[in-house]
Amino acid sequence: MLSTLLYAVHAASSLLRLRLWDVPQFPSLVSVHDLNHQQFMHAPSGATKSIAIVGAGSGGLAALKTILDVASDINANWEVVLYEQHRDVGGLWLADAPGPEPDPPELPESPVYPLLITNTANPTMTYPHVPFPPGTSLFPSWKAVLQYHEDFAKRFDLTPHIRLNHTVVSTQWHGHDDFGDWHVEVHSPSPDADSGEEVVLKRTFDHLVVATGHNHYPHIPTWNGTDDWLANSRAGSPKRQIVHSIYYRHPKDYANQSVVLVGTGASGRDIALQVGPLARVVYQSVRENKTTTPGADVIEKPEIAYFTSDTIVFIDGTVVEEVDTVILATGYEFRIPFLTAPHASTLVTNPNTRETSTTAQYPVTNLRYIFPLYRHIFSLAPAVPPTALTFIGLPVLIANCPSDYAQGMFIAHAFANESLLPPREEMLAELVAREEALRAQGFDPYFVGHRLQNDNEAQTYQDDLVEYLKKHGALPDDGQKYVEQWRRMGRQEGPLIYRGWQRVRSLGEEDEWLRNVRTEDEWADLLRRLAEWQRKKWEEDGHQPVSAAVFPDEYDL
Repeated sequence: MLSTLLYAVHAASSLLRLRLWDVPQFPSLVSVHDLNHQQFMHAPSGATKSIAIVGAGSGGLAALKTILDVASDINANWEVVLYEQHRDVGGLWLADAPGPEPDPPELPESPVYPLLITNTANPTMTYPHVPFPPGTSLFPSWKAVLQYHEDFAKRFDLTPHIRLNHTVVSTQWHGHDDFGDWHVEVHSPSPDADSGEEVVLKRTFDHLVVATGHNHYPHIPTWNGTDDWLANSRAGSPKRQIVHSIYYRHPKDYANQSVVLVGTGASGRDIALQVGPLARVVYQSVRENKTTTPGADVIEKPEIAYFTSDTIVFIDGTVVEEVDTVILATGYEFRIPFLTAPHASTLVTNPNTRETSTTAQYPVTNLRYIFPLYRHIFSLAPAVPPTALTFIGLPVLIANCPSDYAQGMFIAHAFANESLLPPREEMLAELVAREEALRAQGFDPYFVGHRLQNDNEAQTYQDDLVEYLKKHGALPDDGQKYVEQWRRMGRQEGPLIYRGWQRVRSLGEEDEWLRNVRTEDEWADLLRRLAEWQRKKWEEDGHQPVSAAVFPDEYDL
């Protein structure tokens, strides 16, 4: 989904501090539970399986519902707990709590900003058979998406299993490659809010589901000369800054400034469109074979080469002067602090690792790719059983809710019947085959990571997960693809639908188009009608429609 993150960097020391984001510091601790710090509580008596889910965004909620559904279907007595560090569900759609914005290096709770709306149509974003409420804009605001997640949790009675304001600090596997348990440490606010202390809960679980997303830890590129450039603000001008999109809230903050915007993904697109009309000038720095944001008032530049005390030099030798702000829309790093040193030793974090999927003894993240994982979900590292450590929501350039739900079903059925999965050797062979296929296309799989190459691959990925469950008897075979044809059309025709809805809004006809649209089928019909309406307009104007599959960065959330 659309992710816009902004991180202010005022000096080189701030850049260095970013490297420490996976080592959070915690206040003084006190346990007010009926346990001491040396002991871990086990699952309640009678529970046949205990499962901890971390994160209450779209992935965590999908995992919780699908696991509870399977447990109910097989009449199993499973204990399922979801820990969420923030005050409510919704993940990245939950805006910051009221109060002052945090200062670097502290990150805000959310990337949400007031003008944020989705850039894919709401029917394509939903969990299966759970449409948005009637009257929701086809491209809704962040508030509507947050409400959708809150309503989902309430509708399916998920809230009794969710522990809000509970931060998972450490998760350590105790066992070997086919048996053991997780020792999980969780912190929550003390009942005495003025004490500055926290409650510590220590628990064991059989399974750990990581659903913390991948849009929280900004990737900050570095260039020679930034120190000198930052230190030489022009007299009478704002203090120079290099910012990542984590603190972006209002385009007016950049009014009358000269801005260099680095990046062309969802964040770069949004910032270009919003800041362009207010800034004195915006230069958008793009990689080779990328283009600037359509419709934005920007000047295209290539990649940055280096900084001097007064200028920014690009790789083609061109120079810009008198720049006030550099905004980095440069993506995010795959970090999971509670699995990583110093809090745990389960996940190795090393951007320069030489490990591969076949050599890694523990799961590894190079900050772009967590490996080795079967189908982006199950850990294949020898140190941990495949169903003990699972991930949900890692794939990039995919509709989150339906994909997360498909992953959740796969995880839930594998928990119910671990023999459902192939032998580790077969799963590893499939992973290696995927990596080799990427190499054959000219891509480095350890750079591509969990990024799916186009919308067709994204839909096939979801279909394959569900088809596997049908083939092995975990789900009834209804002869249908998991991703409905209308969802495929809605994603494939994303640019057409997006431009069509802009036209609807400009004509003031939103209410007319949304009238009597309630069911999933009616939302699907709206997409078809809108696409055809806009296609005719483009044909009349001699405009050649462009498939979203050609530009997945531009239209994917």
